[in-house]
Amino acid sequence: MLRASAYRPVLICALSYGSAVAFARMSFEDGSNALTVVTVRCLFSMVAIGIAMRLMGAVPALPRERRLMLALGVVFALNVYAFYKSVELLRVPLAILCFYVYPLLSGLFSALAGLERISARTAGFALVSFAGLALATGASPEAVNLHGVGLALLSAVMIAVLLVVSTRYVAHVEAKTRTFWMMASTSLTLAGATIATDAAAWPVRAHGWAALAAVCVLYAIGVVALFTSASRIGATRTAMMMNLEPVVAISASWLLLGQGLTLLQLLGGGLVIAGVLGSQLLQGPGAPRPPAANPAAG
Repeated sequence: MLRASAYRPVLICALSYGSAVAFARMSFEDGSNALTVVTVRCLFSMVAIGIAMRLMGAVPALPRERRLMLALGVVFALNVYAFYKSVELLRVPLAILCFYVYPLLSGLFSALAGLERISARTAGFALVSFAGLALATGASPEAVNLHGVGLALLSAVMIAVLLVVSTRYVAHVEAKTRTFWMMASTSLTLAGATIATDAAAWPVRAHGWAALAAVCVLYAIGVVALFTSASRIGATRTAMMMNLEPVVAISASWLLLGQGLTLLQLLGGGLVIAGVLGSQLLQGPGAPRPPAANPAAG
C-alpha cells in the first residue's frame, strides 16, 4: 500500500498547473497577451525539462520518433495558444470547464481509432459532463464570449488528439524525452509566430511581470513533479489525481482574481468533474484506463 507521502508530487503538480492559469490571467490584465505568455512559458519549460533530463537521466529517442514528436509539438503549440487565448477572453473558471472535457474526448477518439471501447456507463458519464458544461456556460450572468468558448473546446479537441496519437505511436518513449522534443518544436513555433506577427506584449507593472514569472516557475515545478509522481505511484494514479487541477484553477481564480461562479455554474462545474471522475473510477474489469498524464498538457 502506498504511503500518503507518495502522492505529494502529484498534489504539487496539480497545485502548480492550476494556479499557473490564474497567474496567466493576471499577466493578461496587466497588458500581456496569450501568445507572449505561452511563448515565454514554453521556452522556459523546454530549458527546465532539459535540465531535469541532465539531472535525472533520460533514454534517447530514435530519429523517427523524434520527427513525430517534433510534429506533435507543432500541434501542441496551437493547442496551448488556443487554451490561453480562451483564458484571455473568458472568465478563468469557464475556460477551465470548457477545456476539461478533454479526458472524455480522448476516450471517444481512442474508440474511433480502435484503441479502446466505450461502454454504456462511460457514455452516460460523458453526457453528464457535457450537460454540466452547457449549464456552466449557459447560466452565466454576463454574455459569454463564444469565441473564447470555441477556443477552449478546440484546445480540448487538440489535446485529446495529441494524447491518442502519442499513446499509439510514442507511448514507449520515456516521458521526459517525449515532452522535451515536443516542447522544443512548440517553443520554436510559438516564438516564430510571435516574431512574425510582432505580437509580443509585455506587462506594464511589477505585479504583471511577477505573474508572468510565476506562470513559468509553476509550470516548471509541475513538470518535474509530474515526472516524479509517475515514477512513484504510476501513470494511471497520477492521471486520476490530476483531476484536482480544474478544482485548483477555479479556486485560484476566485482567490487571486475574484472570478467566482454562480450557484448554477458551480452545479454545472460539479457535473463536469463528476462525469470525468465517474468515467475513470467506475470502469469495469478490462475497461480502458484513463490516458497517462502528459507533462506537456498542463
